Amino acid sequence: MSHYSNGIIDFVVRRSDCPPLSSLVTVGGEDLANEALPGSRLLLCTQDLGALMRPLGTGELMRVVLANAHGGLWGGRVKAGEYLSALTDTPGGVPAMDAAMNRLVSTIRTQVHHLPDELPGGLTDLAEPLPEHKGRLRIDFGTAAERDSPSEMRLRAVWGAHVNTLDLQYAAFYRDWKLVCAGDVFESPELGPRFLDVSVRSRRTAYRDLAQSLRGHLARLTDALRLVVRPPADRLVLDVQEGAVYVLWLSPRDYVLGVTLDQRQVDHAEGRLRQLVDALGAITAPGPR
Repeated sequence: MSHYSNGIIDFVVRRSDCPPLSSLVTVGGEDLANEALPGSRLLLCTQDLGALMRPLGTGELMRVVLANAHGGLWGGRVKAGEYLSALTDTPGGVPAMDAAMNRLVSTIRTQVHHLPDELPGGLTDLAEPLPEHKGRLRIDFGTAAERDSPSEMRLRAVWGAHVNTLDLQYAAFYRDWKLVCAGDVFESPELGPRFLDVSVRSRRTAYRDLAQSLRGHLARLTDALRLVVRPPADRLVLDVQEGAVYVLWLSPRDYVLGVTLDQRQVDHAEGRLRQLVDALGAITAPGPR
């Protein structure tokens, strides 16, 4: 784990039984910088992604998770100018790292700085999800969609079963980097307060722009991940103050992008998106690799 103040590395904490990263990434006499290099690269990418997401009106980007089955990276904002990063190369170790870092950020904010808890990662201790709210679903098909009624009907059914006003309010499927379909419940009356500053149309456009820009950011994100585990990534979480954006890769060129607008539901919404991905895999063939 690394701690940064105003872009400067303050310190690095490493498990004593792990070999130093500086033995693998060598810049003479720069052991501290070497240990922090994966997190530093992730946080640099985070700055650009945060600027891209700011017009959505959902607050500052405060947590980023980049991972695959072998390990991953975590980067987060404690407050303006203060950041943390962490890494794990333990297979299956990302959920524990994520939970620990979320707790640490909340502890520093509330006990050191006496600031409100921003709930990074959402509320994970809810006993049961709240009842689903289907809402008013709109689904659009892109250039990569198969123009036949059975295919569109199957996709509509999957989106209708998973996209709702409670947690997962938007999901889009891309094959070979081209849009297959995107569906949301943004026009549902209960979500009206979420669109006081940014219109429904503007938000739909912004999420498509974000999806299209991912390809450019992915190269830099992969460079950071490569210092810890072998790429590619299969999961990216962009957690803002009011919700989160998720990217789950089905293959290096196929992915699903999901959105929640409720910070409390960040953890549950990702679970819902995974259910959608499982259902999608049952009705679609993989695209080109």
